Amino acid sequence: MAVHTRIKSQQVALHLKKYSIGELISWQEIVEGIDNSNFILFTTSGKFILTIFESRINQDDLPFFLELKIHLANKNISCPRPILDNSGSAIVDFENKKSTIVSFLTGKTLKPKANGYYDNIEDKHCYEVGKILSNLHLSTADFSMKRHNDLSVRNFKSIFNQIQDLLENYQAGLKKEILDEINFINDNWNSELPSAPAHLDLFPDNVFFDEKNNLTGIIDFYFSANELLIYDFAIAVNAWCFDENRFVESKFKHLISGYESFRKFSDEEKKFLKYALRASAMRFLLTRLQGLFFTTKESLIKIKDPQEYINKLKFFKNNLI
Repeated sequence: MAVHTRIKSQQVALHLKKYSIGELISWQEIVEGIDNSNFILFTTSGKFILTIFESRINQDDLPFFLELKIHLANKNISCPRPILDNSGSAIVDFENKKSTIVSFLTGKTLKPKANGYYDNIEDKHCYEVGKILSNLHLSTADFSMKRHNDLSVRNFKSIFNQIQDLLENYQAGLKKEILDEINFINDNWNSELPSAPAHLDLFPDNVFFDEKNNLTGIIDFYFSANELLIYDFAIAVNAWCFDENRFVESKFKHLISGYESFRKFSDEEKKFLKYALRASAMRFLLTRLQGLFFTTKESLIKIKDPQEYINKLKFFKNNLI
């Protein structure tokens, strides 16, 4: 369960008076989220999503996230379009918290197995993801707002410093292995490659498909920031191209083929991909370890196994793709 804020119909009906999207018919909780409270609203004008932002989201970042979605929707990228209230604002107070209402996307996400791994990712899914990621990168080139990626390579050392004293008890030798890898990534990072506002979290739970595996939309832009485009692509490789711990080459080929159907990688980006893949695996290893060590028992956040990204990092260190 991941609904932090409990709401009542009277509150929602009153809130909708700030908008021009009809009157409330009914609503229901969305329990799959983690960071925010989300609800489907059924109104006399259609279906919408109400998001109430919780404490894990930096309120100062909200204009970037929401304006980015408006920008992408205007470029025909299928994502939730923020609905402006009657005063023209996408960010609206709901009781004592910030909220937004966005358009409803059709389709469903792929569902993982009980152990968190996916055994239902097909080549076509990867091709579709590559296409929309490439189109997104082209579409954000003229987006004027900027946000620092607080999970960038230059932030790895500070995350490591938070967890280093706990690493040896978790797995022998892991502390040195992680520190050596962070130093290697930093020494080889090329910040001069093409960059723009990027999604940075395009995992299967953030992508909708129809019954024929056509992609119908992408969601959850709350990690988005300015970043190397090849790094965003590398995150997608980590997310979509494995069958548990086995790298699946056909998925990778379809992902890159879909991407290059819109935007071609430069030779420099292709050469750099091996470093971006290791960096993206490190990003999720660090944040999973952080979650494992510091998430309280009372938290609604589901702990994900860091071992998955220990294995992926080892693969990318030992294999060229």
